[in-house]
Order: sequence, then structure tokens, then C-alpha cells
Amino acid sequence: MNPGITRLVLAGIVCLSHFSSLAVGGPAVACFFALSGYWIAGLWRQQAGEGLSRYTHFVSARWLRLAPLLILALAGQALISSVFHLTDVPLSSPEWWLRQLGIASSTPAGLLLPQQWSLDVEMRFYLVAPLLGIAFALIRGRQAWLLAVVAFAAGITMVSSGHPVISGELMPHLGFFLAGMAFHHTGGFTLPRWLPWTCLAGIVFLLALPHVRYLLNSELVTTGSPAHDLQQQSLLVMLLGLLALPLTLPSVLRPSSKLDRLLGDLAYPVYLFHWWFRTIVYEIRGEDASSIEKAMLAATALAATAVVSVLFLIVIDRPVQRWRRTRVPAASTSGTTALPSVKPSLYP
Repeated sequence: MNPGITRLVLAGIVCLSHFSSLAVGGPAVACFFALSGYWIAGLWRQQAGEGLSRYTHFVSARWLRLAPLLILALAGQALISSVFHLTDVPLSSPEWWLRQLGIASSTPAGLLLPQQWSLDVEMRFYLVAPLLGIAFALIRGRQAWLLAVVAFAAGITMVSSGHPVISGELMPHLGFFLAGMAFHHTGGFTLPRWLPWTCLAGIVFLLALPHVRYLLNSELVTTGSPAHDLQQQSLLVMLLGLLALPLTLPSVLRPSSKLDRLLGDLAYPVYLFHWWFRTIVYEIRGEDASSIEKAMLAATALAATAVVSVLFLIVIDRPVQRWRRTRVPAASTSGTTALPSVKPSLYP
């Protein structure tokens, strides 16, 4: 698939996870992290400036890419949650809102949007990405992949010791970011044709196993489940994410049309705003609602998500990002001609 539609499909998988009992959002987010690593590696190489100025311009540009729609999503969710008396987070606390605005380290303060933990991880990655970029510039291709393998091993060790994979901490997910950076660092090589098919077969095989289906059932495995089940679920999420990388990461090498870029740009608002309508649907439907009623309400919520996402993309996101590109120095193409071209519009 092309890069834009790949991102939208991943966002759609997260939506599927939230509108059903199929807990497959984690592997999709892991693929997002790998794509992020690829694009950020190129954006840092092309970032203008030197020293601290270069770093601050880079981080501020990345914050501006995430924050406007996130702030809007939080404000809307705060209103919805207040109407239905749902939230336990301190909405009246200025400290809580400041933590959310910073994005990084917002998870420990409590989240309105459950998917926001991944943006916390993403922002933490942005803070250290320049240092990782400097390190990658000093090593060769195989060494870059070795760094990713070491990070994966560290993440698996953390999860095996009981650390939840769905958290706002960077370390369990660093391997996915580094895999994307290594893919960029090695020139975005073409994978063997057998590898994606083998990984797809592995995913299908795992999903056919009864115990795997149990672990991926969010109605059966919850935060109150035994620690052993939660640990296995987290490890499974990491494994599925790894198997999905050869299916998603090569998309960055494909050409992207204007339509594909539009679809890619929609991935981020869809990822954020579907929770508004998921919340409303789950609150207004009766406990005895039939499967058909649930499906119709879910379809209505997804249609509303699409409309709102397009609206906010046009009215808010694109104007803000045009302003961002004029205010924050970015492109400096010196020394990057040997690398794959970076198209920031493809990446949120």
C-alpha cells in the first residue's frame, strides 16, 4: 500500500479496536511508531540550524504538529465526559491541563483519551530523536539495526517483568522507532518478496490460536485480569507489531498521490476524534441493544468521525501547519541527497 492509505488503515484498526472487543490497536500503534522513526530520521537530517537552536526548532515543530488537534480533541472530550459524568481526571486543575499541553509525561496525570498514551510516547521520542539521529550518523547500516535489536530486547525484558506495553513510557516501544530510523539510515532497501508474506502467514496463524484470541478479547482480558494474562497480552502485542513491520514499513518507499496524501493526513484526526463518538454511542445505546442496533450506531459514529476529521483537517490542521512551516526553520537539504526524500505532509 502507499504511505497515506497505510496510515489511514492503521488508524482504522485502532478505531476497530475501540468499537469492538478485538484488542488489535496496540500492534497498529507499534507500526505507527516505526513509520514515525523513518520520517523523523529524515526530518532531523533536514532540520536547519545548529546546536541548541536546531534542537529547539525541531522539537517545537513536532509539538506544533501534534498539539492543535490534540487540544481540540481534549476540549471536546472534556465536554462530552462532563455531560455524561464519566471522567475521574481533575478537569478543573490547571496543573492537569498543563501536563496535557506538554504531551510528554501526560499519561501519569490521567487521560481523557485512552489513545493519548501513544502521543505521550511519540513526544518523548521527539525529545530524544536528535540525539539518536546524531548516534545514527556515526554508525553503519548493520550497526543501526543492531541498536534496534538491542532496544527490542530491552523492551521485551521490561514487558516480561510485568511492565504494561500500553503506557506513556518510551523504552518498551523504542525498538519500533529505531527500526524505522534504521530503515531510513540504510536507504530504505527493498525487502525480500517472501518476507511480508511469511509475516502475514505468521499473523494469521497466531490469530487462529484459541489462546491468542482469548488474549485479544478486551471483554475477557481487562485491567483487572491476572498479571500473567496481562503480561502475555503485552508480549503478544509486541510480537504482532514486529510481524506487521514488513507489511507496513516498506510503504514509505512507494509514491504518494495527492489523494494518498489527503488520506494520510486524515489518519491523525481520525485517530483522535473517533473517541468522541465512541463515547456518545456507548452512553446512549441501551444495555439490551441488539447486534444490528450496535452495528448501526457504530457505523453512524464512524461516519461522524470521518466528517469531523475532514472538517478539522481543512479548517484547523492545514492552516496551522502552513503557518508552522513558515515560522519554524526546517528544510536544509545539505548532506541528505543520498537518503530517501522526506515528505513531511505524509507524517503527522
